[in-house]
Amino acid sequence: MSIIDKKGKLFGKLNIIDLIAIVLILAVLALIAYKLLDGKSGGLSSGGQSIVYTVEVKGVEPEVYENIKQELPSQLMAADKLLDAYVTDVQATPVENTTYTMAWDSNLSKETMTWVEAGTYNLVFTIEANITNTLTSELGTQEIRVGKTHIVKTTTFELEGGVITSCERQDLETASGQ
Repeated sequence: MSIIDKKGKLFGKLNIIDLIAIVLILAVLALIAYKLLDGKSGGLSSGGQSIVYTVEVKGVEPEVYENIKQELPSQLMAADKLLDAYVTDVQATPVENTTYTMAWDSNLSKETMTWVEAGTYNLVFTIEANITNTLTSELGTQEIRVGKTHIVKTTTFELEGGVITSCERQDLETASGQ
């Protein structure tokens, strides 16, 4: 008995083209299963990182600051979805003299002037988060990069016009002690 008969079938039962199609389908399924079960994807853009970053927001009213303190820790959100990020601390510095600040607004692609009135506070938020895409450093809809404008939006408060002032990164595997 030959492996391929006169009709082009393997062992008299299976067409060679059908066999190639079956092998290709099995290879694709095996690749998908490997990616899903691996837990880590290769490449620069994934793997995850734990980060701690600070955001400064200037000119916040004292009543807002008092309410924010009571709500901490508070989970961040964006586009109506909760993020794997929390505001864990806020520090306030009183503004003694009315001033103005110039800041680059990356959303508008221009420099904007903001009045900061005496009697308000400059707040520095500490945020702990896990990002999955380390190439773009996105958390929700915002990139986490020092110097970028940032909206601090949680389930209980929202402040616009913040600027990221620091960012420390640590691999998730290192953070968990593995």
